[in-house]
Amino acid sequence: MSRGSQHELDLGLDPQPDPPRPPQPSKTNLTIKRTTSQPLSPAQEEFNKRMKALEKARVAHERKRARLDADLVICRDELMPVVEMRNRVERQLVLLAVEARRTLKLTVRRRNALDDLISCKIESLLDDPVGFSEEEITLLEALHEELNPRDSGGENTEEDEFARVRFEAMREMLEDIARDAGVKLDLSGLDPNMDPDELDRLMHERFAAAEQELKNSSRDPFATNAPRKRKPSKAALERERLKKETEEAKNRDFKSLYKQLAKVLHPDLETDPELKAHKEAWMQRLTAARTNGDLREMLAIEMEWLGEEAGNLTQATDDKLRVYAMVLKEQLAELKKRTDLLFLEPEYFPIRRFLGPYSDRLDTVYTQTVLQEEVDHIEHMAAILRAGGVDARKMIHQWADHHARACAF
Repeated sequence: MSRGSQHELDLGLDPQPDPPRPPQPSKTNLTIKRTTSQPLSPAQEEFNKRMKALEKARVAHERKRARLDADLVICRDELMPVVEMRNRVERQLVLLAVEARRTLKLTVRRRNALDDLISCKIESLLDDPVGFSEEEITLLEALHEELNPRDSGGENTEEDEFARVRFEAMREMLEDIARDAGVKLDLSGLDPNMDPDELDRLMHERFAAAEQELKNSSRDPFATNAPRKRKPSKAALERERLKKETEEAKNRDFKSLYKQLAKVLHPDLETDPELKAHKEAWMQRLTAARTNGDLREMLAIEMEWLGEEAGNLTQATDDKLRVYAMVLKEQLAELKKRTDLLFLEPEYFPIRRFLGPYSDRLDTVYTQTVLQEEVDHIEHMAAILRAGGVDARKMIHQWADHHARACAF
């Protein structure tokens, strides 16, 4: 059965109904306001600073997500159709090249190089079969098998012998390096033509044995210059104590805030069905905030539920606010990291195929231009093969010769 285009089916870009969500955070102001009679304390100033930085980072995060969502639509509607077109014209070029291979008289060297070149093209298409039906994929797989028959166990080819010589040279080099370091590394008995998994396992075993030997030879229990464990200084002990106390305070205050809110938001305490359903949504949001360690969200829930902006924060002690500020600082660092890596999330995978190695921004015009140029170039070569004659034979020869030179070591 023929399947639809991959850019429509497999990339997760079809619009889906949004799942129901609990109440979302409002624009509640979570900073502490200065009063005319009482200026803000240093702890309150620090809390406001951290909260404002976190709010700014959240805006940047959502702005970047919106940009990536827009890029995702561009990939689906504008870029993936061109990728599909490129794949289809390249598949047609492969079929024409296979037909030319069967009809043209080629030297053994050129035929082998052309077979390898066509095989590489087929492998590339099979790795990314955008726009192909099951029948088209099956045909490509059959052509690949035709060009690469399974090894019948006969004599080694010239390529096998060359690979063996290179492997032996690498083995000797590694053993010489280990010997110069005073370690015996034995790689004898390994064959590059053996099962790859078995070869990998044996290589790991030999290197692990050499590494263990090196560790054993460097361990001298009687050495007078062996480093001794230093006793921690008073300053180090004090830093460790403060760190431990800070962590305990953070966990204690965070749990305390959760318990306070859970008491008033728990739906089991309500008998009215409408109010109970309302509190269930609030409790879900509170539980999610606790699971994610999201202090900002928990404070927002508290503010919204109490129907005030920051009145209770003005009553918080400086010690509690300092703990809150440290938690907010950690949340800010984590959010910035998530924002930087947002384009690596699975839902944005289709975008990554069009991005450069050092950028997460999609250049639609440039990408479309490059893709269309590839399509035009492939169609031009296909037209030459379709016409046949001297130009087609010349191009096949050029392909084979260029690929042979590129694969030569």
